[in-house]
Amino acid sequence: MAFSGDHSYRMKALESELFQFRIGELATMTGASTRQLRYWESKGIISSLIREGEQEARIYNYKAYVTVASIKQFLDEGYTLKAAVKKTKEHQENWHVLHNVIRQSVQGVVSLDDEPAVDLGFFDEEETQRLYAQIDENKKVKYTVRPWHEDTTHAE
Repeated sequence: MAFSGDHSYRMKALESELFQFRIGELATMTGASTRQLRYWESKGIISSLIREGEQEARIYNYKAYVTVASIKQFLDEGYTLKAAVKKTKEHQENWHVLHNVIRQSVQGVVSLDDEPAVDLGFFDEEETQRLYAQIDENKKVKYTVRPWHEDTTHAE
C-alpha cells in the first residue's frame, strides 16, 4: 500500500476561498436576483470581497455562494428571509463541524488489497493501527483497521 502523493497539495485544491464569482455569476448560479444580493449585502447577510484599486464590481467567495444558495432554497420552500437566514446559519454550523472533521481525519488515498481506500488516520491513541474506508460493490462504506508501524509507509 502506498500513499497517493502530496496530501497538502490536494487539500489546497479544496480551499473554498480560491473560488470567486461576480454578482451576475452568483445570481445565475443560485437563482437569486442581483437586486436580492445587493439587498442582502446591505442587511449584512452576505458580504462581497474587498477589492484593491479602482475595481468596484462586487466579487463574492464560495462561502457567500453557499449562503445565498441555501437562503434561496429556504425562500423557495416558503420561509421568510429571517427564518431562511436562521436555518442557513444552523446548517452552516453543522457543515463547519463536518468540514473540520474531514479535513483533520482524511490523510489521503492509498491502495488497500489492490483497491483504493481513504486513510482516516490512527484508530487508537497508541498510534499502532490505522482506519481505512472503502466503498464496496453495494455502494456501502466498509471500514477496515490495520496494524501500523512507524518505520513503514503502509499497513500490514
